[in-house]
Amino acid sequence: MRKLLFLSPLVLALALGACDDTKKPAAPGSTGGEVKTPAASPEPGPPTPDDQPSDGGAEQPSSEPIPPAPGPPAQPASPPPASPATFNHDAPGVIPAGQGHGYLDRTVWSPNMCWPLQDDAFANSQVYGHGGGMGPAGTSQCDAANYSLPWHDTFCEARSRDNPLCAGGGTGHQGQDIRPAACKKNQYWAVAAEKGVITDIGSYTVTLTASAAPHRVYRYLHMQMAALAVHEGDTVVAGQKLGKVSNDFGGTPTTIHLHFELRAGVAGVTTDGKPVVLHTFLPPYMSLAEAYQRKLNGGTCS
Repeated sequence: MRKLLFLSPLVLALALGACDDTKKPAAPGSTGGEVKTPAASPEPGPPTPDDQPSDGGAEQPSSEPIPPAPGPPAQPASPPPASPATFNHDAPGVIPAGQGHGYLDRTVWSPNMCWPLQDDAFANSQVYGHGGGMGPAGTSQCDAANYSLPWHDTFCEARSRDNPLCAGGGTGHQGQDIRPAACKKNQYWAVAAEKGVITDIGSYTVTLTASAAPHRVYRYLHMQMAALAVHEGDTVVAGQKLGKVSNDFGGTPTTIHLHFELRAGVAGVTTDGKPVVLHTFLPPYMSLAEAYQRKLNGGTCS
């Protein structure tokens, strides 16, 4: 005769629990499998006395040598029509001598994007400009030269970051440096370039993926990360406040500026025939210039 094995209620419950595959393991470093909703970010306040700007330009540390560039990329024989932007700005791809070759692509990759700051601003290099890590010696990032026209393109400026469109082995600046209206951090708002979803928030980055095709990807760096106006997963509309321009760069502060990136949502080709694959860094300069001109003309984000 076979013997029947009787299990106590406690042992039976433990056994069944071990077989439950609907429970997910806790994320590494967490205290359990519970998913907690982050608290709402506080409203960013005005700069405090200890928020004085400090010079640096840490985005290109001296410990990271800049690869040499063999020469400027080939350009199309018949350039596209001139941009409608008429405010004082240098042509795309124009980089001062000794600061890289830049990349002349006149494509307006995001023709209807919203100007990504609420106020006026100045596009120029925070590394090679006054007060930057490779700028003129003895100067300050608050120098008036950094807060005046003309604008300067900084895409493919000499940096050690990966960028397949840049000459010199595919390294160079991946976006555009933009200084706020004045040399004050935690005061000027960065806003959404398009309607979309906040798909990632890093230690000093906020990524916005556009809802509409071709689903461009915009990345904002160096905002006041402790007081963002959005959370990961939020849906935002064009022109909605994201955070305030600051100098957050992980554990090392940089100069006060917004680093703005634009990535491809679909494959394509640049004006000099280079292939563009999904998520390639794209030159944002002309898209920014035309968006800024629309702002100057009284246009609004939609």
